[in-house]
Amino acid sequence: MQNLTSKEKIYDEILKLIKSNVSNYKSDENQRKSYNHSLINYSIEILYNKFPNWIFCGLYKKFEEGLCIDLYYSDNIPCSPISFEGVCGQSIIKNSILNVGDVNKFPGHIVCDINSKSELCIPFNIDDIFYVLDIDSNKVNDFDKIDEISLLEIIKIWK
Repeated sequence: MQNLTSKEKIYDEILKLIKSNVSNYKSDENQRKSYNHSLINYSIEILYNKFPNWIFCGLYKKFEEGLCIDLYYSDNIPCSPISFEGVCGQSIIKNSILNVGDVNKFPGHIVCDINSKSELCIPFNIDDIFYVLDIDSNKVNDFDKIDEISLLEIIKIWK
């Protein structure tokens, strides 16, 4: 059996919780959008509460002029709408994961919370609507490949 790091153990626990609750949400085609919204909200809440360094965990939805907050957990109200110049916007434009170890060194970073030190953004789409999962930490270099891989697994469940 593979030895798991404490972070991997937390993600393993989170994945089990989310998967075990998928059946609690209606999944027929008529209810698909509310199902996804409820499941994603449930997942974001769990993620936010399991990682003490995380100060924001949420989704931004793409629209013509920029990004608008869709769901989130945070102690602060997020910036919304935001331009494509920040980490979230660049992640959507490049259609790639952006793991920024020090947000103060990212050109165009949008400061929504002065306590944010690192940020991880993962773009995805559901039913041709583009989103970015945005997570901010109060610790520099807080995110790694374990976060990226585990969060991609969670996003697959949402789809």
